[in-house]
Order: sequence, then C-alpha cells, then structure tokens
Amino acid sequence: MHRNLALSGLVLAACATAAPPGPAKTAPAPQAAAPATAPPPAVPGIDAAAMDTRVSPCVDFHAYACGGWLARTEIPPDKSRWGRFNELQERNLERLHAILDADAAGQVDAADPYGKKVGDFYAACMDEAGIEKAGVADLRAEWKKLDAVKDARSLAAAVGSLQKQGVGVLFRFRSQQDFKDSTKEVAMVGQGGLGLPDRDYYLQDDARSAEIRKSYLAHVERMLAMAGVPGARAAREAKAVFGLERTLAASYWTRTEMRDPARIYNPVGLGGLEKAAPRFPWKVYLASLGAPPITDLFVTTPRAVSLISDLARKTPAATWRAYLRWHVLSEMAAARALPRAFVDEDFAFTSRNFTGAKELEPRWKHCVRATDAELGEALGRDFVHRWFGGDAREKALELVRNIQAAQGANLATLAWMDDATRRLAEEKLRKIDNKIGYPERWRDYSSLEVDRRSYLRSLLAADAFEVRRNLAKIGKPVDRGEWFMSPPTVNAYYNPLLNEMVFPAGILQPVFYTRGANDAVNYGAIGFVVGHELTHGFDDQGRKFDAQGNLSDWWSPPVSQEFEKRAACVEKQYSGYTAVDDLKLNGKLTLGENIADLGGLKLALAAYRASRQGKLPEAPVDDLGPDQQFFVAAAQVWCDKARPEEARRRVVVDPHSPGRWRVDGPLSNLPEFAAAFGCKAGDPMVRADRCEVW
Repeated sequence: MHRNLALSGLVLAACATAAPPGPAKTAPAPQAAAPATAPPPAVPGIDAAAMDTRVSPCVDFHAYACGGWLARTEIPPDKSRWGRFNELQERNLERLHAILDADAAGQVDAADPYGKKVGDFYAACMDEAGIEKAGVADLRAEWKKLDAVKDARSLAAAVGSLQKQGVGVLFRFRSQQDFKDSTKEVAMVGQGGLGLPDRDYYLQDDARSAEIRKSYLAHVERMLAMAGVPGARAAREAKAVFGLERTLAASYWTRTEMRDPARIYNPVGLGGLEKAAPRFPWKVYLASLGAPPITDLFVTTPRAVSLISDLARKTPAATWRAYLRWHVLSEMAAARALPRAFVDEDFAFTSRNFTGAKELEPRWKHCVRATDAELGEALGRDFVHRWFGGDAREKALELVRNIQAAQGANLATLAWMDDATRRLAEEKLRKIDNKIGYPERWRDYSSLEVDRRSYLRSLLAADAFEVRRNLAKIGKPVDRGEWFMSPPTVNAYYNPLLNEMVFPAGILQPVFYTRGANDAVNYGAIGFVVGHELTHGFDDQGRKFDAQGNLSDWWSPPVSQEFEKRAACVEKQYSGYTAVDDLKLNGKLTLGENIADLGGLKLALAAYRASRQGKLPEAPVDDLGPDQQFFVAAAQVWCDKARPEEARRRVVVDPHSPGRWRVDGPLSNLPEFAAAFGCKAGDPMVRADRCEVW
C-alpha cells in the first residue's frame, strides 16, 4: 500500500532502522484478541542486568553492554527481530491500544476532532468476523474493474485507478520536493511494482534466491486459486506475473545505485516522459490518477521508464490483468483485510523466506499499527496530549542544540577541510530546522470517509486520501512544516531536502531519554540518536545538498576527495563484518548510516563533556564513571537480535548495520572509548586502521 516517504530513491535517513453517505449499520465494538495489559516497565538509565561484565569491554563491547539482555531475551514468536526499539514500540502500542479501544467504543474525547473516525477505522480492522463474512466480495469487485484492460490505453487507466487507491503497481508516481529548487514540489516517476522485497531476489543466481523465486511462484499460484482463479489458469497467471515482474526488476537500479541523488534526479517534464515512453498513454494515466496539471517532472530510473513503453506494446492484456489483480490481492492479504486463510498463506510465505517469525502478530497490535500508519496525526494528537507533556520538548531541544554546537566546534578544527568549504558547512549547520515531538500544524482528515462495516474499503479510502493529499502538493511551494513520521513513532530522521531533523514524541522516552538519569546516560542514548541524524546532513548523501536543501556541489575538489577517501575507509571496515552465517554486510549500502553512527557518537560525547563544564563530575552508576556510562547507554540502545531469515533479508534491503556493528563498529574507531575503558593497541575494540570522517 501507499506509504508516505520523504524522498524517492534517496532514502529518508533514519535511526532504525512513513480512509458512507446515509445511516450505517454499526458493527459491535471490537474486542482485543488478547486482554490489554499494563505497559512493560521502563528501564531506568543504565540497565545493569543487561550487561555481561565477564566479557572484556575491549574485546566485544556490544556483548559487554548487552550480554545479559541477549542471554535472557527470546525473540517473541510473532517477531522477526527484537531489541530496545521494539520494547519501547510495545509500550507505545499499549498506550495507543487504550486510546483506540475507547474511541471504538464511542468513548471519544470531546476535544478530539477525529476520535470517532480513528475509532471506526480501528473497529473495522478488528472486525474479523465481518471480514470473514464478507469473504472476497470486495476484492472481486476491485478485480472486476480490471476486466476492462484490453490495450495500452485501458492499461494506463487501470494503473492510474489502482495507484489512486494506493496500490503499488508498475511504477511510483508522487509529488517530490525538487532536488535543484527546494522551494517547490514537482512530480516524480520512480521504479516500483514488484512483489518481492528487492530486484536482487529476481536476478541473483545463488541457490537461496532461486529457492525464494520458486517459493514465490507457488505462493502466487496458491493465492490466486484461493481467490477463485481455476487451478490451471492460476498456474499460468502466476508464471506470467513472475515473468513480468522479473522483466521490470532487470531494468531497475540497485539500492546502492539509488543512493546517489545525482543519478536518480533526471528532469524531463511531461513532454520528456511521453517521449521516453511513447506507447504508454500518460495523459490517460494522469487523468485516471487524478493528478493536477503537470509541468515539472523527473524520473529516477530512465531505463525503467523506457521499458514501460515496450511492455505496454508487447505484453498480452491477460498478463496485465493477472499482474494487476495479483497486486490488489497480495496487498490486501498483507494488510489483513481478507479472510484468515489469505492472511495465513501470506504469513507462511513471508516468514519462511524473509522474517522467520513463528506466529502471526495478534490482531489488535496489527490494527493499532495500521491505524497509526493511515491516520497517524489524528491518533498522534491524543498520544501527545497524554504522554508528551511538561518540559519534554524544551529539554529535548536543549540537547539537540548542544550537539549542534559540538558539530560547530568540530568543523572549526577539521584540518582536511578548507576555509571556503568550512564556511558553507557551518551555514548548513546553522540552518538545520529542528522538529521535536509533534507538528506545529496538525493534518486535516475531514475529507477522509471511513466505513466501519468494511476494513478493505476503509483501508483503500485511507490510502486514497493520502494519495490525493500528496498529489495536491505538485506545482505548489514546499510545506516546510510537514512531518513524514507520526508522533508515536519510535524513530527519528534527517531530511536533506528540508535540511531538518525530526524527533517524534514516541522516541523521546526511556530507554532513549530518562528523566532523572545522569546526563551521561541521556547523551549516550538519545544524544547518540541526535548526533546520528545530525551527521546524516554531512554523510555521503546528505553532503551533496546545501543549506537550503538543494542538490549542489558546494565542496572544493580537494576537500571532496578527502571526504571520499575517509568514507572508503568506513565502507571497507563494514564490508568485513559478518551479518549472519557467512553473509557479509554491504558496506556501500550501509555507508551513510555507518558514517552517521561514527559521527553521532563523537558529537554526542563532545556535547556531553561541554555540558558538564564548570559542574561537579556525575556520580558513578554501577561502578561506571561518566564517560563509561555514556558508552554503555549508547550501546544498550542497540541491544537486539534477529532471526537468520530476517538478518539475511536486511543485508539486501536495509541501509542500517545490525545492532552489534552499530556499537562495535564506531566505538572501535574512537580513541575516547579506548581511554574510557583502558583498551590498548591490539585489543579487538581498538582498530589499527582507524576510520574518521567527522
């Protein structure tokens, strides 16, 4: 389904890891699949029980800081991975659960303008009996519309109609802040429309990829048959769908290639798009999509756009119908908007090949997540009101500004940066916009209509609302107040086009920020996150955007070459780390996140030390001195573990390194860490070929 992403191809640089007239017959108030329980207790400051002090901090600091947690923690059966982020997410889910149960039961806060709408959406999702009774009627109604696909013109109309409801077919089309003029929104066409998580699963010739392709083919066939497609035809259509997707995948760029903003910014305008793919009737598509008049437009992958023209001419209409129907079916099953048999088959395929999860997530958790995903700012208002008050915003902003000051002091001392480049870097730093907790202006959901009687219809309506909201931005000035994560989200991000850092209320809680804890602990935990996001403004992607958010080469050639040399050191270091079994990390894919981790720790420590000038040293915690507390707190944010299937999937699709290497990787480069724990040359946590970018 459609999800709100700030950038196309250029990923949002984040921590971890972005709706009936007349009277309606009201479904019964939903009951949770499991009784609500009290939120798990927050961990105050340093968690001594999470540590394993039998491990030398100079040998493996992740094991030292997290060994106790790793030994006692089992990944929940419905999860593919588990860590400190997940623990806080679970606490927030419980809080949102309480809000949504009340809203769905009609106990809506009078001051909440969208409480009923949020409650109806959640109730529709929780109504499993209603979903079972409806069967595939709503799905078949969507499929019936696709019978009209006979030629390129009707194909374009069908693609536009599906994308209008958020179904991701053939390619992506959306508004996008212009890379070269950050004041305006333009249209963007990007690669998309695959059923497997990445192009590489279609193209790599290793045994595991071949096994996944075989499993996917069988899965598509089973799902189509379950939806009523006769057996022999289901087999033919599954092969046709896979063949079309594989052809698309072969024209796409890799995730590593898509990290280059200059590569994916190819302005062509509507005329250039029609010239690049003349056999696909773009005006018919745009009319069906409901797009506004298009003038400025860029494409991310020119060869993929050109392929669309050939496919529109050569691919049989029956193949197109099968492909489009499959994506509606697949996305509705993954969203749990179809009967349980479809959900179970989708889960079986996904868990066997990608996640390793043992059980389906409880329905109430899924529905809380879905409501947050679709109506995040409507639900987030109540969350913020209840759990993000007092001086939390001001305290967080103070810490953010202290870390920005540390980066300013750092820039002034960099011997490899000349004065001209330094001045522009300092300007960029000064102009970073900090968004803390929640938006200044909440999103208006008044035009979204939710049908409590049908989750599938409500889901398509919510996605259609988001598509309309997004497309309406095309041709207009950029809204610099927009958020791309909901307030309850346990994450944060840096957006280079807006030159902003965003820290939702959901992450500004223990274990990331703990009231009453030593400053060393909070600078180590949430300070690491803040420093990480700040460094994204100067990583291998972020550095290519200037203070105004424009794609611009503001670096002198010698300084740029020096940066590339330093970045190459980081790439080489992480390419040597093992993710799972014999599978190594992709140092190119994870480069930006690894640079951000290294710079983030350095800046957070410098900011902590500066904040303590003129003050008495902080008290020891479990015999740990202040700097030691800082590093343990930073490491304990990344206590996590993943199932083998999930670890393998993340190597392909995730620009973040696993938790262990987000700790041991950057710390092994920091002399301050070695000094804090008395580590010597030759210890595993002291790299002889130390990398330093910022």
